[in-house]
Amino acid sequence: MQKRVKVEFQDGMGTKYSLAVEGRISREKVLKIMDLMELVEGNDGIEEPAMDESTTFGQVFKIIEGSYAGKEFSSADIARDYEDQHGQPIALSTVSTYLSRFAERGALKRQKFGNSWVYRRVHLAPDQVQSLK
Repeated sequence: MQKRVKVEFQDGMGTKYSLAVEGRISREKVLKIMDLMELVEGNDGIEEPAMDESTTFGQVFKIIEGSYAGKEFSSADIARDYEDQHGQPIALSTVSTYLSRFAERGALKRQKFGNSWVYRRVHLAPDQVQSLK
């Protein structure tokens, strides 16, 4: 089955990029595309979320750090892991909101893949880490 994915993004200088891929699309290929985006965009202005594990927000981020380093994931993956680790349900909309906020702050890369979003953790050098307010 042939699939088609179009990725559009803009770097910090305002240059717009568009990449269309058609054919056999695998997770590995999507990860390579996201790596290319990181290379082009750079990591300027990325803020690291504060790690307050007493909040649901912090617990979700801990799951991302612990289970998804270098891997892509969806909000459903995080919701499932949260429920497994904490023994209580979490609304998928809550997880989606948190992931969206992490992406806005530069801690995650987010790409549309079919009808859903695919996320990937952005790792920074220690001198680039900034706290969220």
